[in-house]
Amino acid sequence: MNTTYCLKADELNPDFIQTLKNTYRQKEIIILSKEDFDELEKIRHNAAFTTKLETRIKSLDEGKGIVKTMAELEAIANG
Repeated sequence: MNTTYCLKADELNPDFIQTLKNTYRQKEIIILSKEDFDELEKIRHNAAFTTKLETRIKSLDEGKGIVKTMAELEAIANG
């Protein structure tokens, strides 16, 4: 289960806390500020992008790239 709740700290109330207890039971939960969460999401996104980029660079190094002549590129650009 990958659920994200977003609310202000002063909106925490006994009903919401009980919902968390019922939902997660004995599991550990982590509460982060929105800023910290956003920073972690940025790091996760960058890591995923880096992995894709490394995979594509490896493909190019293995000669799996697409090769076009300048004339072909100009024909594509000119439609």
